[in-house]
Amino acid sequence: MMNGTRPHGLDERGMVAVMALIVVLALSLLVAAFLAVSAFEPQISQNLADSTQARYAADAGIEWAFDTLVGTKSWNTLLVGSAGCAVPVTPPGWSNVTIGGLVGSFTVSLRNDCQPGDNQITGETDPDTGTATTDTNNILILTSTGTFQGAQKKIQVVIRRHLPPGLNLPAAVNEPGFQSDTYIVCTAQEGPCANFEIDGRDYSCSACPPEADAAWYKTANWSAASGPALKLGIATQPGDQQDLSPATTYQQNVENAFKSVCPNCTSAQAMQKEGAITGKDQAIPDPSATATGLAAIGATNALNPTIMQNLLKTLTSNPKTQVLQSTLACPMQINGDVGGPTSTPTLTNGCGMNQTIDLGTPSNPQLVYFRGDLDPTSNFAGLTINNQIQGAGILIVEDGDIKVLGNLNWQGLVIVTGQYVGAGFMDGSTTNINGALVSNETVWNEQPGFSELHLGTMLGSATFHYSQQALDLMNGIRKIHTLYGWRTVSN
Repeated sequence: MMNGTRPHGLDERGMVAVMALIVVLALSLLVAAFLAVSAFEPQISQNLADSTQARYAADAGIEWAFDTLVGTKSWNTLLVGSAGCAVPVTPPGWSNVTIGGLVGSFTVSLRNDCQPGDNQITGETDPDTGTATTDTNNILILTSTGTFQGAQKKIQVVIRRHLPPGLNLPAAVNEPGFQSDTYIVCTAQEGPCANFEIDGRDYSCSACPPEADAAWYKTANWSAASGPALKLGIATQPGDQQDLSPATTYQQNVENAFKSVCPNCTSAQAMQKEGAITGKDQAIPDPSATATGLAAIGATNALNPTIMQNLLKTLTSNPKTQVLQSTLACPMQINGDVGGPTSTPTLTNGCGMNQTIDLGTPSNPQLVYFRGDLDPTSNFAGLTINNQIQGAGILIVEDGDIKVLGNLNWQGLVIVTGQYVGAGFMDGSTTNINGALVSNETVWNEQPGFSELHLGTMLGSATFHYSQQALDLMNGIRKIHTLYGWRTVSN
């Protein structure tokens, strides 16, 4: 009998126990990992929440800085102390700011866009030509740092003010265009002439912010500042007016409306008219000299059609600017209140439009822009004003006359500009413009008999007071400011 043999191989006894240990170890590691993650998760969530709150604080800083810059007349005052174009400066009071309801705080710094390469941030072709402390293009770069419980977020934006820097209004009434025809209505010879006052002395505004603006429209709220006249009464551009023969300068053309040599004009009437104009004496180099009469009329290059065109281009390039179209078929009219001046009158055009328009107040000035139709007959009134209205900021009528039939009280700048245009203050109307008036004719061949400035206020009055304080209200118009180029920057 032969003995059988057993096959040889691995002995698998005990493998189950090893596998069980491996599984237990793996599960233990997974449990430990899950426990670790669950322990860190609240901290991760807290960090995320803190970062979000810091971002909100940074956003709030940008909005706060926007409001502050809108209310700041000159941004150069905020750039003081900047060490260079690449070095932001934090103005006093702009660090660790907290406002009501805000969780966290923010610090806002700013700098001028005068560093090479800043055009990549601002979108401008060239950087600012000024210095770190002198802004020349109304553009700044802001960085807001929001902080909450140790977390920080930074946001960088660009702010632009859509006004040409250093806009210089040289007079209370400006006729810088290619015609300066001025007509002052008088009754028969030796009778009275229109009731008006043109004054280039710098007037203060007792109702301008921060004071209340109740009853700001009353002339009594304005008083001449102490000191010499800063501006002319009426300013034109230099040179000869092409449509006049014999050759007559723009300045002489205006003067002829005041002088006794005008048609059907007596010396007494000339004295009345000349006595109604006051301003800087253009004939005397002394800046403190104040004149009444023809010496308050002068020519200057401070304002001309090119500067006016650049102003319009700058304002209309802002997407916030609403241009109201006035047409020959449907001309715009502002209809005020018969009971007293209102800054929210009704706007109509005879073609179905009937809506309220906000003309602004000193605490909330507005840009109100009307554009008309080309009318070579010069008879088109792009804007007619009826009853009693008041407003503050900038009022523009382009390619059409402005005709005041009611009462207009405006604080700031009134511009009539374009082809075949003029400003007419008609008999029975009452106008008070505190700031400056511009009537800018852009063609030289308008038909005779149409004026850039028509004063027909026999039963009424027209008052034009230069006021830098009122003109400064233009800087506070929110709609001429734009924030753009938002981006998060690394800490």
